[in-house]
Amino acid sequence: MKPGTRRTGDLIDFDPDTPKVKVTLEWSEKGISVEIPWSGPDDYYASWFLRDAFQGLAAKNNKPIPRRLLFTDSHGSVLLVDCWPKGYHTNFAAGTGRMWASYAVMDVGTDLDFSRLDGIRSEVSGLREWLQVSSVSENFDPSSQTMTIVGKSANPINVNQDLTLVPTWLTERPDGEESIVLRDYVACETRATTPGAWEDLAEAHRGVRDLLVFARWRRETCNVTFATRADDPIVTLDGEEHGEQWRAVMSPRHEDPPAAVTGYRPHLMEYDEIGGAAGVARWLKLRDEFSRALDPIVSDRYLQRVPAVTHLAQVGPGLEALGYLILKNRDGVGSTAAKDSPLRQRLDRIASDVDGALPFDGATWAAEMTSAYNGIKHANRKLPSELNLLNRWSESIVVMRAWVALELGASKELVKRRLELDPAAARFSARS
Repeated sequence: MKPGTRRTGDLIDFDPDTPKVKVTLEWSEKGISVEIPWSGPDDYYASWFLRDAFQGLAAKNNKPIPRRLLFTDSHGSVLLVDCWPKGYHTNFAAGTGRMWASYAVMDVGTDLDFSRLDGIRSEVSGLREWLQVSSVSENFDPSSQTMTIVGKSANPINVNQDLTLVPTWLTERPDGEESIVLRDYVACETRATTPGAWEDLAEAHRGVRDLLVFARWRRETCNVTFATRADDPIVTLDGEEHGEQWRAVMSPRHEDPPAAVTGYRPHLMEYDEIGGAAGVARWLKLRDEFSRALDPIVSDRYLQRVPAVTHLAQVGPGLEALGYLILKNRDGVGSTAAKDSPLRQRLDRIASDVDGALPFDGATWAAEMTSAYNGIKHANRKLPSELNLLNRWSESIVVMRAWVALELGASKELVKRRLELDPAAARFSARS
């Protein structure tokens, strides 16, 4: 199942008294949904959509609207999880409405509560390259003109109790194509001692994505790909159970990974340089402690086609928060004094942490960024030029990336050298 899919089949809500109905399953840019028809306002399915809209109508169905729905057709089954009704059309007789789903779990045929999971896997773009691991090897024999390709998963990397990085591989047959695609990637895996919510279990995976954003300043993606429940083992035709089963899942928030890197685009900090798995674990703790500072910076990377003033308005609060948190958490300054500290003091404090790791003067950046940021915050001040804002924004991103790299153990000399060569850290200049 891919974006753009439209399939017609049967809908099951796991109530034996529910009448049969043909529906259309669709994965559009708006999300994953099923379109359900009805023949009159007192129809069983009409009540899912009309019970709050037309108070005077008698409804055959006063049961709670189901949160799980099963769609089946000749291609297989799809369990729709965390469903809700939104949008309908009716002429007070026949009508159609849409039920939307937060997730779709492939090939589930029974009523399993996949709103809570025992394990989840996600794929983070760029992760395998950063780890420098592979689960696929190739060997070409010139004498026989034979290519041998072997898929063998590399050893898993245990980061902490909430996260394991699992090198693996799989094959795919794209629809309508006479080809087999062999994918070599690393899955982020989290298991729960008791069933947990999707978003909670995938939080560490998004943390890995954020680390790679700082490392290379690219719009990396994090997509949930598989889920498992303890009550859904692999069962053969003889009724025997054969261990856990990972179901393929789809999310309407699926993002296409960025294009492959071209040219020189180094990671600011390499996996081995930060201590391997221990460095990733330190990052996840750092991300929790400084989330108010780091989250706005990561979010800025996903802004597109916005003016420089918007970028600066996005990263500015992150810098303010970082300066405040360093003063309070690292320097022992009281909460009130740290809160009341001026912007320039906070930026100077950040600059002192990255001294010697920047391709420009940190004190000058602190002074110019203070002026530019105050210029966009206060209406009684002159708005800085677009070029000024662009360079202050670019420099601020460099400062934040350098701060993260140093916190994780990268050396100042390497960070500075890489930033000097990093296209993402280049200065803006006016057209001549």
